[in-house]
Amino acid sequence: MDAFIQIGILVGFLLAGALLHALRLSPPPKLTDLLIKIVLWALLLVMGFRLGNARELSSRLGEIGLLAAAVAVFALAGTVAAIRLAYALLALARGAGARPVPAAGGVKAKARLDPARFRGPGLLLGVVVLGFAAGALLPEFAGLDYGSVTGWVLNALLFMIGVQFAQSGISLRAAFVRVDTILVPAATVAGSLAGGLLAAALFNLGAGKGMALAAGFGWYSLSGVLIADLGDAALGSAAFLANMIREALALLLIPVLAATRYPYTAIGAGGATAMDVTLPLIEQCAGPASVPVSFASGAMLSLLVPVLVPLFYNLG
Repeated sequence: MDAFIQIGILVGFLLAGALLHALRLSPPPKLTDLLIKIVLWALLLVMGFRLGNARELSSRLGEIGLLAAAVAVFALAGTVAAIRLAYALLALARGAGARPVPAAGGVKAKARLDPARFRGPGLLLGVVVLGFAAGALLPEFAGLDYGSVTGWVLNALLFMIGVQFAQSGISLRAAFVRVDTILVPAATVAGSLAGGLLAAALFNLGAGKGMALAAGFGWYSLSGVLIADLGDAALGSAAFLANMIREALALLLIPVLAATRYPYTAIGAGGATAMDVTLPLIEQCAGPASVPVSFASGAMLSLLVPVLVPLFYNLG
């Protein structure tokens, strides 16, 4: 029951942000974006400080990093496999070719990676490292209630994300008439969770914990904080790293995946970031027809993160 209450609270803050915009009381989009960045930096700074200040967690960084890398690789591999299987089954049902869109073309498939795309993730990682260093240098604050601090800041972040989503003004109704719009995110969820289950089995974690790690779908800044706020700072750090590694791998693999027989595996690789960070690269490599599907898939996965992560975590 507690898990459903918490999920209701998180979704409630998202909807409240959207309602604020509907009532024409939201700040300008640029200010909304700035506020989200400030709140996000505060969350990650506290998460890093929490990890550095907890001496028993600092000694487990190697173990946490190995778990994170495994979850990222397994979730990404599971996603690609699930999308390929889904399109293959769809082709059998239709008795036609399985390729969902025309070939992107050799030139676009070879689109070069822009190092600037790594600037944002690098900055966020730097904030976590700064917080960790501060926590490691300062004396341990055993009585500090990190949960209350991060909980309220997280609620503020979700509220502003709700505002930003409503401000985008993009209707997903037209995109939903395409089978790709449901197939890609559904297969991404299935493949990612399967990867999380595999990682859980290898690292002797509960099935729910493994799926919670993978259910961030690349949204590292939220998934890590969600789990840390639920009382497991070590697993929260693993979630942050796992989903950051997934995004970095996606940026490297999208040009390759878009040039295959199943180009929309590139969208699945991007996960929740397919609506923002990886969207430009997906458009370059998979073509303009991929944009509605990419945005819709990323949006649906993003909305699922604050629901699935705490739900699976509480399953144990």
